[in-house]
Amino acid sequence: MRHAIHKFAMKQGNNPRAALVKMIQGGIVFVFGVLILMVADRVVIASLEQEIMALFGIILAGAGVIWTFVGYFSMSILRIYHMINKKD
Repeated sequence: MRHAIHKFAMKQGNNPRAALVKMIQGGIVFVFGVLILMVADRVVIASLEQEIMALFGIILAGAGVIWTFVGYFSMSILRIYHMINKKD
């Protein structure tokens, strides 16, 4: 298990371009979730559909935040880990 985590961390820390793409994707998903939340609040009349739409927007925005954090984590912490443990 420990070897698999180490291998995963080394792979993720060696690819900053993929980490940046994850951050951008997460930001886009977050903005889309907030947009759905705003539409549910401002446009849709008060009903169960509005609440379900708002819940979907919150879930989507939360997923975007988590995905952005994964990209940031890959860019910073795992990159440092990769540089420390690199065997050249």
